[in-house]
Amino acid sequence: MKRCHVNGNGYATAVFFLLSLMAYRYASADTFTHKTSGAVYHGYAHQGAVDGKTCIITVESGRMDVNLADYSITPDDQGRHRAVCVFTLDGPIEHEILTAALEKAIVEESNKGPLCILLEIDSPGGRVDLATRICTALTGTRNCMTVAFIKGGDQGGAYSAAAAISIACNKIYMSGATVLGAATVIDGGGHDLEEVRGKAVAEKIRSAWRNYMASLAEENKRPTAMARAMEDKEIEVVQVQRKNQTLYLEKMEMLQTDKIIRIQKPKGQILTLPAGEAVACGMADKVVDTLEEVLADLNFSDAAVERSDCLAKAQAEQDKVNRKFEQLKNNLDIKLKTLHAKNDNRGLTINEAKRDYIALIQEFKYLLNLKKRYPEVPCDEDDIQNIINSIQAELDSF
Repeated sequence: MKRCHVNGNGYATAVFFLLSLMAYRYASADTFTHKTSGAVYHGYAHQGAVDGKTCIITVESGRMDVNLADYSITPDDQGRHRAVCVFTLDGPIEHEILTAALEKAIVEESNKGPLCILLEIDSPGGRVDLATRICTALTGTRNCMTVAFIKGGDQGGAYSAAAAISIACNKIYMSGATVLGAATVIDGGGHDLEEVRGKAVAEKIRSAWRNYMASLAEENKRPTAMARAMEDKEIEVVQVQRKNQTLYLEKMEMLQTDKIIRIQKPKGQILTLPAGEAVACGMADKVVDTLEEVLADLNFSDAAVERSDCLAKAQAEQDKVNRKFEQLKNNLDIKLKTLHAKNDNRGLTINEAKRDYIALIQEFKYLLNLKKRYPEVPCDEDDIQNIINSIQAELDSF
């Protein structure tokens, strides 16, 4: 089973993210009508407000800083660029630098006024703290539509943390062979959370994640019980008829007048939805095979597809830093051994030795700062600090 995990020291951060309330979202704002003057503008809003004013880019007057409360806002495509910004999210969600790049790019691209932000997803999931940051970037994108296309590939769908990211989008399209769900939480080492953290703490983390998944589903009018059942195998979901509505509920949510149609998800298994079932129960919008079909369903077939390279650039930067870090570390190891050898052979005066030890400490401190700036460099921060402390102790012994 593919599951999301909390990285080693990130439990408190993850719980904070999961318990935070999501901001109110308004529809993509393209026609603005002033409530008093009746003036009409066509365009799009930027994310965020400064001193109560939000920037809107209009066809009629260019940039305007306005109080959106003064306007009636009608969602449409007028004044938008006929473009769709596409991000490709393949593989595990486990890198800080990629998450930060995606967060930033979602804001920047949405502020350009595209028809939508679209994520192509094929992922086994990953870190809860990183996933919630991406979800927050998506739910905070109130100025244009967000779309997930679970496209299929090596992973076969959107699991765990990737399922949450999909559910955070306004619309979900799924390729026919894909699945959505399986969102239990494990620790960063792949172990059962209860074994590592204890039953009480594990349940708090799982409850927070479960409720967060439900809040994402509710935000986009999807069955919250189905979202919770993706995390908790003990949840039973029933399909019921309530007047003219078909609903998917936990039994405790049912009314006496509800008619049970069937058990949608029995106890004892984590919910994973194939594409057809996901659409049938309202967790996804449509089964499609290609991106072109997604665009056609959205009436965006004539739009330019603009693929963002932010993730590729971020990965290239991380790879470059990793190589630089390894080279520096190897060089410093050689310098340290050489210094010890010279000192042991009395090849240095005390002043020369002090000078070289101080210089070496400074170089290792640079390495430590590099590690702090890029946490995913494959080296333990404590190991570097221990080397610095050891060199400092030798220096103090002169």
